Amino acid sequence: MRSRWRCLVAVLALALAVSTPPGAVAQDGYPDRPVRIVVPFAPGGTADIIARIAAEQVTADHGWRVYIENITGAGGSVGAAAAARAPADGYTLLLCNVACAANQFLLGSTGFDPETDFAPVVVLGYVPNVLVVGPALATATLGDFLAQARAKPGKLTLASSGPGSSSNLSARLLLFKAQVDVVDVPYRGSSAAMPDILAGRVDGMLMGVPESLPFVRTGQLKPLGVTSEARASALPHVPTFVEAGVAGYSYLGWLSLFVPQRTPPAIAARLNSAFAGSLRSPQLIARYAEQSIEPAGGAAELAGRLLTSDVALWRQILQKK
Repeated sequence: MRSRWRCLVAVLALALAVSTPPGAVAQDGYPDRPVRIVVPFAPGGTADIIARIAAEQVTADHGWRVYIENITGAGGSVGAAAAARAPADGYTLLLCNVACAANQFLLGSTGFDPETDFAPVVVLGYVPNVLVVGPALATATLGDFLAQARAKPGKLTLASSGPGSSSNLSARLLLFKAQVDVVDVPYRGSSAAMPDILAGRVDGMLMGVPESLPFVRTGQLKPLGVTSEARASALPHVPTFVEAGVAGYSYLGWLSLFVPQRTPPAIAARLNSAFAGSLRSPQLIARYAEQSIEPAGGAAELAGRLLTSDVALWRQILQKK
């Protein structure tokens, strides 16, 4: 009898294992340990700020333990490649922006393919950049800055977070639209560039509005223009690039969460539900509004479409024929 009973239990267990949908076992009890968001940029930048706000809200709303790990280098490619190699178990997410789409056309081999190595989770938000200059540069408006750039080609300098970063690409777009020659000076992030900007060793930077605010509000940096079609709510006195005379300029950055491609769909769906829900939280909306971040959320497919669209756009602009 015991032998028959053991056989019956074994058969039932096997049948259950075969009939259980993929990912169902993994989803049960998820998450039972901390969830990591890889931010491929330095602490203090816009990507880092948005990721931390979202992580804190999900932790508060759902009791999950969500933490940020900054893995920097190569305009975001080092961190993205590390996330692509992580186990596809839902415990590693990547904070992705335009760099995920564009770096492959600037750097060649990046160690990951944004369209095949990752699956979308959710769009955390949209944010404009702002052109800021240090106190050493004698300019009060974007028009003054561009006039100096035209008078002295190759003399003015703009810091960036490296090739393919949002700061680098929005600057490239400005130079193309305004037909000026300004030198790019790459750093590991705005926090690394800031001492040189404030000391006058670099003239300025196109950075996310959130990371600029502490320095703009204390008068350490002068904001000359924002990249979005509408003025930033946190900087209502600062004109858009179009208002300042750069016709046809529009740049609004997106920031999204992705997981390694083979992550069980049930877990990716649970992540989307948690983060999208927290993006509707009044507390998060208030924190976003203070820094001119527009919350997004919605279905995971939106994050995928934004990435695919930017891959196509920057392939056309950056890929050498």
